Amino acid sequence: MSTTDATVVAVTGEVPAASLGAVLPHEHLLSDFAPPDDTPESWARTGRTRPTAAGALWLYRAPLTMDLLGEVGMGAVNRDDLLLGDAGLAAAELAAFREAGGGTVVDLTTDGFGRDPAGLRRLAEETGVTVVMGCGRHHPARTAGPAAPTSARDAAAPAEELTEELVRDLTEGVRGVRAGIIGELAALDPGVPAERALLVAAARAAAATGAAVSLARNEDPAVQQRVLDLLADEGADLTRVAVGHCDALSPRPDDLEPLLGRGVFVQFDQLGRLPTALSVSDDQDVAAAVLELARRGHAGRLLLSQGVRAKSQLLAYGGGGYAFVLRQFVPYLRMLGADDELIETVTVRNPRRLLTLRTEEAGS
Repeated sequence: MSTTDATVVAVTGEVPAASLGAVLPHEHLLSDFAPPDDTPESWARTGRTRPTAAGALWLYRAPLTMDLLGEVGMGAVNRDDLLLGDAGLAAAELAAFREAGGGTVVDLTTDGFGRDPAGLRRLAEETGVTVVMGCGRHHPARTAGPAAPTSARDAAAPAEELTEELVRDLTEGVRGVRAGIIGELAALDPGVPAERALLVAAARAAAATGAAVSLARNEDPAVQQRVLDLLADEGADLTRVAVGHCDALSPRPDDLEPLLGRGVFVQFDQLGRLPTALSVSDDQDVAAAVLELARRGHAGRLLLSQGVRAKSQLLAYGGGGYAFVLRQFVPYLRMLGADDELIETVTVRNPRRLLTLRTEEAGS
């Protein structure tokens, strides 16, 4: 397959890979990251602690308004903040991204977190922004449905069943809308049977369809290497795997070398977030890491995104929105010395390579 023939699966159908423009490889346009029900067990499954004090509980249940943004910015949890369901607002935020020079957004909202295939297609048609949809299950603890528990059915779902589910989403689509990438998968552990099944299924589906895989970085480097070993053993092409949430390692670029050595994409996808006393890195660290890793010859394996998943991250609520990378981070990279070649590589060429559909014919 020639470069001009290469395609990417978007929510509107296959599009020429050369048409993508600047790409955000990890975002959420329409999603619901709130705990599926207001019980301690539901909160525990999301990794959060349910607020119990009257004030904290009131803030959690209140509509998100400007006067609450300060507390939310300091870490208070607000349910409305975690709901991205306003299509009109999403369209306005996408329009700002397009005005900044953006071309494509990858929505990595998985089943169980409010994924809306038809809504994503409408957004793409209305705004002219290419939208690529993710697929699969983020983690066995979060299943489809607003109140679905960690059931025995999902905990024991065999890899074969999960593979079929992924292949169907990638080839036939979800109610007619095809996914174009697998993920985002959580930071999974191959030693846990239910999590191993998700990884095996992702690798097999990637091998069968030519789709890429996006997953979160495991904090344990040894477990992360076992994840990549399993993906490779089951047929996934590691050069088509993006490992996200690498921002925390940006102050220590040496710690990213074991990932880069496996050929995966290192993805910095938490840009534009205000640092707090609990932050272990900030955007300046990421910028320095991008330049240093590029100097070491790794420019072709780096990806940039914001990972917007809450209202407070949108322009309408005082956040950086989907245009932050292009409007603020890229100019900062240039100020530090990045040239046009590097900017084009990390914002256009790398995500295009990740998303380009690969088949046996393409490799022949």
